[in-house]
Amino acid sequence: MVGYRFVRAAAVVLGLYGVLGVFVAAALVMVGVWTFDQFAILQSTLEAQRTAVVQSIRTVSGAVRDTAGATSDVRQSIDTARGAANQASVLSNDSAGTFREVGGNLSGLTILGVQPLIGVGPQFDRSADQLQQLAISLGTTRDALSQNSSDVQRVGGDLSQLQTQLDGLATSLNQPVAIGLGTRGLLPFQVAFFGVCVLVLVHSALSIAASVVLFRLQRAMRPYNTINV
Repeated sequence: MVGYRFVRAAAVVLGLYGVLGVFVAAALVMVGVWTFDQFAILQSTLEAQRTAVVQSIRTVSGAVRDTAGATSDVRQSIDTARGAANQASVLSNDSAGTFREVGGNLSGLTILGVQPLIGVGPQFDRSADQLQQLAISLGTTRDALSQNSSDVQRVGGDLSQLQTQLDGLATSLNQPVAIGLGTRGLLPFQVAFFGVCVLVLVHSALSIAASVVLFRLQRAMRPYNTINV
C-alpha cells in the first residue's frame, strides 16, 4: 500500500510541477516578447532623437562657423578704420605744426617796418590747437579700434574652437551604435532568454509525461494492492 500511495503522490507532484512550469514558461515568453518589443520601440525613439540632436548640432555648428567668418570680416573692417584713424591723426598733427609755423611766419612778416599780418597769428594758433586736439582724439580712437580688433580676433578664435568641438560631437553621435545596443547586439540576449523558456517548457512537458506514466503505473498497481488488502 505504501508503494501505491507513493507513486500516486509522485504523479500528482510531477503533474502539478509540469503544469506550473508551463504557466511560468508562458508568462516568461509573454513578458520577454513585451520587453523586447518595448526595447525595440525605445531603440527606435533613441535613434530618432539621436538623428535630431546631430542635425541640431550641425545647424549650430554652421551658425558658429558663419559667425566666426563674420568676425573675421569685422576685424578687417576695424583694421581698415584703425589705419584710416591713424593716418588722419598723423595728418592732423602735421597740419597743426604747419599751421603754427605759417602763423608764426605771417605774424613776423615785416613790410617797411610794419607787421600787417600780426593779427593773423592767433587765428592760426587756434586752428593749430584744434588740429592738435583732433589728432589726440583720432589717436584715442585708433587705440580703441586696435583693442577692439584684438577682442574680435579672440572671439573669432573661440568661435572656431567651439565649431571644431561641435563638429567632433556631431561626428561621435552620428555613429549608429553610439546609443543603445542595436538589433544585432540584442540578438544573443533574445536567443538566451527564449532558449531558457524552451528549456522550461521541455522540462515541464517531461514532468507531465512522467506524471502520466506514474498515474498509469498506480492504476496498474491498484488491483494488486486491493487484493493484498
